[in-house]
Amino acid sequence: MGNFKSFGSLINRLRLERNLSQRVVADKIGIDVSMLSKIEHGERQVQPHMVISIADIFNIDVKKLEIEYLVSRITEQYGSNPHFKE
Repeated sequence: MGNFKSFGSLINRLRLERNLSQRVVADKIGIDVSMLSKIEHGERQVQPHMVISIADIFNIDVKKLEIEYLVSRITEQYGSNPHFKE
């Protein structure tokens, strides 16, 4: 994992690698396809409660996925701060 523009792009990559449709993934997360599409394109954010479902869908350790989620949120919030990269 790591080095993704957004958490949504990670979900997109995982979904495509496993040949899963947006419909299947959205249903398992409990959201509609439109919302998943927006998440994958960085237009909406994953809600914290969705991370466990996403880990289950892709058979990923939930703690590792939570770390990816938190890193993406911190990067979004502070990535433009000049001291962030230090």
